[in-house]
Amino acid sequence: MPPELAGFYWDEVRNRYFPLSSRPKTHPATASTVEGVTLEVQPAKKTRTQKRNLYYVPWHTSLARESTISYVQGFRHTHDILRFHYECTSRVTTERLPTIGSIQAFCNAHVGEAVWRFVGDNQGWLYSDKHTGSTEHGVSYWSADLNLQPSSPISSIRTSGSYCVTTSLGPGKISVQDMSTPDRIFLLNLSGIYDIWTSELQGPALVLGASRKAVYISDINFSRSLEYLPTGSDVFAVARQETLVYAGTRNGSVERFDLRMPKRRSQKLFDSRFQGNSRSSVLHLGIIGDHELLMSHLNGDLMTFDLRFGLTSSQSSPLKVFHGHVNTHTRNLGIVVDQSNDFLFAAGQDLRIRGWSLRTGAQLIPPESSDDTQEQANPFQATFAGPVCALQVIQEVGTSGMSLWAASGHDLYQFHLGQHAIQ
Repeated sequence: MPPELAGFYWDEVRNRYFPLSSRPKTHPATASTVEGVTLEVQPAKKTRTQKRNLYYVPWHTSLARESTISYVQGFRHTHDILRFHYECTSRVTTERLPTIGSIQAFCNAHVGEAVWRFVGDNQGWLYSDKHTGSTEHGVSYWSADLNLQPSSPISSIRTSGSYCVTTSLGPGKISVQDMSTPDRIFLLNLSGIYDIWTSELQGPALVLGASRKAVYISDINFSRSLEYLPTGSDVFAVARQETLVYAGTRNGSVERFDLRMPKRRSQKLFDSRFQGNSRSSVLHLGIIGDHELLMSHLNGDLMTFDLRFGLTSSQSSPLKVFHGHVNTHTRNLGIVVDQSNDFLFAAGQDLRIRGWSLRTGAQLIPPESSDDTQEQANPFQATFAGPVCALQVIQEVGTSGMSLWAASGHDLYQFHLGQHAIQ
């Protein structure tokens, strides 16, 4: 024990002396340990829902981060602090869009100094709004660019670089726009392709999920470069990792195609996960890092798998399971991962949005609030009037902040993650 000094006390956690006037007041408490640091925590009052008192989390986490000497532990504590701030979001910007039908797809893209926003509705119309600078000026200039297929819902809008590709259900037809030359918009009619459910765009290379097959187009500027990837079942979800294409199908299979192989034969992944259980359609696929596959099913299952063991039946157990997602029969629900692969956001059939940490699998739980207005400003407490068909996480222009965009009905919501509304 270090010697006593007049007017000072020794803090064992931070390993230094502090003035007696700064000694924290003591309260009757219960002991709680965070990463080996014993903390005295004021017991929270019990509520009917027995939720944890989130307002203690950042102080404890910050103290544990300062006391640790491990980089990994420090990184985890920083992640926990960011999660807490996201949970406490109370600032939202809402915009009513002049769409003819309800919104089915949304995409936000930055090209140079311009900010583009694209929306597709269930009547086949594609709308766009272009800004130079921040989108928070209160004025939007939405225009109806084209009707891709009359009365046929827009199924996906994807951007990569300066390209924007829009697809719709019905006979194969897609629109291609180069945002660096906005007047250049052209249509591709793809014979033999029907019901385009989804798409994935990387540069000029495009993957389509269609009826009974996936379609790979190496360059959207040349429509002759089509390659068919047969699955025998409608493809609701696609993902691409370099030369590998993943297709999630209506019958629940995940098939992988290697574009380097002369014969496009697929390998089925994680198929033994249905042993003893009924099969459920795959609605979303996403590659996380180098070897993790995110998968969402129609029955509400939301999980990740290790791609290094996909062909081994004994390794079909998920790496992480994200509990709480709600779905039984709705196909078009928004789901998105942030750019850092830290957080997952998914819209449920119950008209709610939920979030999870991709590092721990823990769900983001907002603090309790008795203010209905504040609840609607928090993405994890808000209840929407209709299904949330599209989600996107992007960095706000000119800041380091992140926004979660959500499209529902005729409304577009921008939740400013971690920010609080000015009272």
